[in-house]
Amino acid sequence: MKPGVILLPLLILISGCSLLADNKNKNIECASNSDCAVVGCSSQLCVSADKASEIITTCEYREEYSCLKLTSCDCINNKCQWLENDNYNECLEEVRG
Repeated sequence: MKPGVILLPLLILISGCSLLADNKNKNIECASNSDCAVVGCSSQLCVSADKASEIITTCEYREEYSCLKLTSCDCINNKCQWLENDNYNECLEEVRG
């Protein structure tokens, strides 16, 4: 059997695995809550601490932003996002009424 016949499929397999690993890492924003930060003029965004200094928002206020004091900006499934809880969800329902 020719060496190229064995090596080509092996190279394809190896390069495919490394592409999958690279794509997985791109979806990881955080590993712990300390990797996340609250930003925005109204403190309305929960983002990766690495990107926090790059984010600029307009200074608008929406009533639902008041509900954010009932929650926290956490690392959930490797994404920075607001932690939903009963108090937060009830507040949103009242505000959006």
